[in-house]
Amino acid sequence: MFAPLWTNQAFGQKADRHQVAFLADVHLQVVYADLHDSDFKGIWNPKTSQYATIRTMKAQINSTRLFNENYFAFHEALQKVVDQGIKVVVLPGDFTDDGQPMNLEALQRILAQFAAAYDLRFYLTTGNHDPVTVTRSPGGKFDFMGPEGRPQALVSDSSFLKADLPADLPIAISEQIAYGGYEDILEQLGDFGFYPSEKDLFWTHPFEPLDYEGYRFQKAHENAALAKRYFKSSSTDSLPDLSYLVEPVEGIWLLGIDANVYFPVSGTKTFKGSSVGFNLAKDYKSHQLEWIKKIAEEAERRGKTLVSFSHYPLVEFNAGSDELLKRTFGPSKFQLARSPRPEIAAAYANAGIKVHVAGHMHLNDTGIFTTESGNTLVNIQVPSLAAYPPAFKVLTFGQDKAIEVETQRLREVEQMGEFFPLYLQEHEYLEGQQAQNIWKKGILDASNYLEYTSHHLSELVRLRFIPSDWPEDHAKQLLSLNGLELAYWASLENSNVRQEFLVHKAIPVPFLKQFKRQLKGKSITPATLANMDGLDLITTFYFVKNGDQLAQKDIEKAQWEAMYFLMESVAKLTPDQQEDFGHFMVNFSGIFMAMTNDIPSDHFRIDLKQGTVEAL
Repeated sequence: MFAPLWTNQAFGQKADRHQVAFLADVHLQVVYADLHDSDFKGIWNPKTSQYATIRTMKAQINSTRLFNENYFAFHEALQKVVDQGIKVVVLPGDFTDDGQPMNLEALQRILAQFAAAYDLRFYLTTGNHDPVTVTRSPGGKFDFMGPEGRPQALVSDSSFLKADLPADLPIAISEQIAYGGYEDILEQLGDFGFYPSEKDLFWTHPFEPLDYEGYRFQKAHENAALAKRYFKSSSTDSLPDLSYLVEPVEGIWLLGIDANVYFPVSGTKTFKGSSVGFNLAKDYKSHQLEWIKKIAEEAERRGKTLVSFSHYPLVEFNAGSDELLKRTFGPSKFQLARSPRPEIAAAYANAGIKVHVAGHMHLNDTGIFTTESGNTLVNIQVPSLAAYPPAFKVLTFGQDKAIEVETQRLREVEQMGEFFPLYLQEHEYLEGQQAQNIWKKGILDASNYLEYTSHHLSELVRLRFIPSDWPEDHAKQLLSLNGLELAYWASLENSNVRQEFLVHKAIPVPFLKQFKRQLKGKSITPATLANMDGLDLITTFYFVKNGDQLAQKDIEKAQWEAMYFLMESVAKLTPDQQEDFGHFMVNFSGIFMAMTNDIPSDHFRIDLKQGTVEAL
């Protein structure tokens, strides 16, 4: 745990240096909810003598986020923030599971408790999960855990039920699980950035004049009402925009951008969220760009350090490999629709944004985009607390027009194992049902939260990502090879010989002798490679994709060197035109190599004058 770096009476830091913590994608779901309007209490947990309102492990393993243990991880992260004397905390969207009343109320209680006890000040912005849509709407989940580890449905009303639900699935109803809208969020969380605070030095939103000199809290608070924060959408509907600018401490301007985009559902009065972010927001919320430009100009004129934050990224997050990913896996895979196109990044960089902090993707990354006119935008991707790698970012502001960014990892989480006995009940139930693709019990042997989320990602790759993202024939082929076989295949110069080897997989003895000599002096041996398989390679790729520099520290050195060696070997291939698997593997190795040689994303310094990023 880090000790406080700077202290003073007001903010826990020197007057000329301030720190802001960014905690993204908390996805808070209250695990001990009071469903006062339902007969469903949850599953009895003898470990705590309480009813737990948790989701099944099957649900967690097939999702890009945890639903249960992240509740405790959030508390742990906040305590780490407190221990360092940091007073300003930003939550850039998806702060709850789906904006349900029970989760909004739980989050409000937690934030209020930490604010009162430690003088923390919280600043939130919207995400695609909160709100799911503009106004409150029917919602629910079909994978809560019921007695004996069985699945249990919990919906806000019967209209949310599906026609193809299993006949034996228990169903409970509670308005607490509805999808909350903008009004629900403001009612519970308005005091955490969405409305001005008397402690703020300045606060404004897109629909009122930018008047720094004439700022008055009372007037700003009156103008912050939701009714005064609507814009005309392309569908001619008026929709809310909860963007705001705040100066929490002298000299720092935090710009919270509500980049949610909603489209009307035909034949109804409801709206559906897009989850895409700025690729759509640039046009559908064009008023924001004009406002951002004014803010950036005013910040420059007044000597303020401007940092924008939103749920969504402003620069692509795949180490420049978006086009290669499209060609290799298809345009609808790897959430490529969420990756900002170059013209999007250019528009916001030219509007004056130099540093942007985002979540949404549940990954650790730094992206840099420079426009033709020389404007540079640095995008900081904050990992989720509910997935691998569990971490948050701390930005330290000094007087030298530079920002230090430190990624703080979450390893130990108290109460992490609180529901493990209940998951064992679920596993026994699934085995009794002879269910397909049951999750591996090894995840319950995790000794800490980092290890637990690592297991989660590994299972997610096996059960969801490979079936959904990978071409079936190429995945099947790669999964059938071990590392030694892949190394031999990559050493073959003739396309026909390579394809013949994939059928028979016979490695000649002379190659093994030569290969041993080639590996002399390395930590890699033929045995090391033979003990790895295609699943190990694919899983390592996802760890690197999600964790970037953090993952390279987590992967064992011998395994990392072996994987890197294999990818380097494959990258040298020149496949024939008809060699589909060869072309696929060369492209895959190119993506892998790009992601291992990326911009610093762990601990680094942003020079705002030069637009550069330097590792620390």
